[in-house]
Amino acid sequence: MPYYISGVTADWHALIGRTPEEFASKNNIQVKVRHAVTEIDAANKKVKVEDLEGGREFWDTYDRLVVATGATPFVPPLPGRDLPGVFVLRSLTDALAIKTYLERYHPRRATIVGAGGIGLEMCESLRLLGIEVDLVEKAAQVMPIFGTDISEAIRSYLEEQGVTCHLGQGVLGMEARNGKIALLETEAHRLQTDLVLLSLGVKPSAELAQAAGIELGVAGAIRVDESMRTNLPDVFAAGDCITTRHLVTGEEAWIPLGDHARKQGRVAGSNVFGGQATFRGVQGTVIVKSFNLTVGKTGLTGSEAERAGIASETVTLTHDAKPTYYPGYAQMTAKVTADKKTRQLVGAQIIGELNAVVDKRLDVLSVCIRAGFTVKDIEELDLAYAPPYSHAIDMPITAANLLSAKLGGDICSC
Repeated sequence: MPYYISGVTADWHALIGRTPEEFASKNNIQVKVRHAVTEIDAANKKVKVEDLEGGREFWDTYDRLVVATGATPFVPPLPGRDLPGVFVLRSLTDALAIKTYLERYHPRRATIVGAGGIGLEMCESLRLLGIEVDLVEKAAQVMPIFGTDISEAIRSYLEEQGVTCHLGQGVLGMEARNGKIALLETEAHRLQTDLVLLSLGVKPSAELAQAAGIELGVAGAIRVDESMRTNLPDVFAAGDCITTRHLVTGEEAWIPLGDHARKQGRVAGSNVFGGQATFRGVQGTVIVKSFNLTVGKTGLTGSEAERAGIASETVTLTHDAKPTYYPGYAQMTAKVTADKKTRQLVGAQIIGELNAVVDKRLDVLSVCIRAGFTVKDIEELDLAYAPPYSHAIDMPITAANLLSAKLGGDICSC
């Protein structure tokens, strides 16, 4: 959706994965849009439905039920949050509303509240439209899920692109002038603004499930097992509304991401019809592009490992994406973390320009974590090599070499 707002994607219809008509013709699935389930009667296997267009209510029955209510934007009770020109970005409807506002009022200055992934993507989108951008974040760093040095590199880059960062500042409220947003007040500044995007994260939409007696877990999300079953018979759940297991810490976690939701949905869909599919968990792998910068993470940072009770060792390295003599040279910086006791990889963070192909290296390290590889295993990986793509010893192997040396083991040539 940020790419539609900026104009990179011209047609919003391209953002629709599948229409109700396609569901009907290709899958024999009847999709009832503009219908809201308001109650689940699990004892009698019924759901109460409100037809938002027809203005009527009715009960429908089920043999098995899948709750996939997703997540909703977190919007604190700030003064002015309902003013014209104040937006969230969660649905296509939100994107269309922002696009319409931009085209109608041509704002010169925008304020983004929240420096997570969506916030960074929208910094790029709005700057591409020539809009001045203030980025406000209550935490002391942008992208708080990353280590402080990686986050500081992101902040510095954003400032180079004309984004003014206001860190460690909570928002107090917003004010209007002539019926539109005009001012956002933080704990330290009063910022003139023509548009506000509240990008403060999301919360699981689990109220309907909770009212039906479905057990909730961490962060108030629906608790399911590996088969996507809830505590109620014949009731499954999937997507941003459910908990899962963190594969590194082993703890229950709530990490709402689109790729997780699709995989969980496939498992629930299979098991509803008698399958034996499972979804074992996640590592929190995430990647974000902002301007010409790519930043990604999988598993734990060193400080997260420490909080999880894992004694760890971390190496930081700057590595060429390909040899300097080949066109398209770029560098990346990585922080890679291993368990001191088991020597298994537990986390990685990488930052680099777009042509550094950060995603390739991040995916290699993500698979290594999932496979339980030790640093020795990674040193011996047989990765594809040719000068247009990488050095003969690519970054994941170099990182493993350095970790091996730091952990007191043998080291191969870096």
